[in-house]
Amino acid sequence: MQAVFSSRSSAFLASPGLCRRSSAVAVAPVRPAVVVVEAKLKTRKAAAKRFKVTGSGKITARHAGKQHMNEKMSTNHKRALSGHFTLAAGDAYAAAKELPYAR
Repeated sequence: MQAVFSSRSSAFLASPGLCRRSSAVAVAPVRPAVVVVEAKLKTRKAAAKRFKVTGSGKITARHAGKQHMNEKMSTNHKRALSGHFTLAAGDAYAAAKELPYAR
């Protein structure tokens, strides 16, 4: 003997035997694809003007002390200050953090 229900939905809820599907399949809701864009890292422009990265990855800088009062320096001393030097490990680490896109 079948039970009489007032609405069709209550019949499906009350008796799983009356359901048309033989097995219940859970369907996950469809979410739109979300693209996460990471923020770009900013280069410190002051550091970019002071430091250069060599092909092997070392960071070089210019010597200090050649802006003014060069009259009392010897020629050899002034010439030595004209070149670049390789930064020490601790200074290179700090400079590399300010130059995120350097090699």
